[in-house]
Amino acid sequence: MQMRPVLVSLILLTSGCCAQAQEPALALRCLQENSCPPPQDGICERPSLDGRSGERQVYPFSLAYDKPCISRSKSSAVRDGDTLRLMFRNGTMRAYKNNWSEKACEQDPSPYEHCRFYVLYDYFPAHELFLVHVEYYESDEWLLVRRLNGKQEKVVAPPRYSPNKKWLASVYWTEGTDDGNNGIDIVSTNPAQRSFHYRPREYELWEFVRWDGDDRLVLTVTWQGGGNPEQVTWPAEVMRVKGEWQLKRWAPAPPR
Repeated sequence: MQMRPVLVSLILLTSGCCAQAQEPALALRCLQENSCPPPQDGICERPSLDGRSGERQVYPFSLAYDKPCISRSKSSAVRDGDTLRLMFRNGTMRAYKNNWSEKACEQDPSPYEHCRFYVLYDYFPAHELFLVHVEYYESDEWLLVRRLNGKQEKVVAPPRYSPNKKWLASVYWTEGTDDGNNGIDIVSTNPAQRSFHYRPREYELWEFVRWDGDDRLVLTVTWQGGGNPEQVTWPAEVMRVKGEWQLKRWAPAPPR
């Protein structure tokens, strides 16, 4: 499994971790450290990457990790052995059943179907959104699930709120086998509004810089742009115009 540490996976996400007044400081830190601090927008505690469970040496989250998260979900999530159950306000329920064993993970032809491990990673009570992490044999994915009706959307990483908590955005890049997590997601906290999802088809490394209000997400992208054979890093943004998110990138201004 070729993955960056989960800390980095959290790093490039998007969450107005603090008040809007702190956004410039967050942006500066992201640029200086070439990464952003992990999101802190949900109510669940973050796991330590130093004390991995002996339960699964390759997986940083044990079943013990989601117990406190489940306890804070007000009975809308239940762990029954290897099964995570989420209960929705429309009266339905969904079961996420782990199937993680050497035999299952080595099964051919599709280890992604037969080798999976679910953990309730976070919960956003203000908007009743679950964040479920799914680990596969050589990859992983994140599911943002609405308690209202069970609708789930794939996102590339744990998300960050916009300043007024109207949107949750995830930004992540990888050059490993989990390249399905490479891209940008912006999900509305209002279930009536349409989400934005972008997955690059070419070599593009997207990084979060900051939220600029609720309608503009500031990014950078590293790619082979403008016919340049070398990789270059350009400023970029996703801006909401007339109710639709639009992705833009442009060449940096030459030095004066």
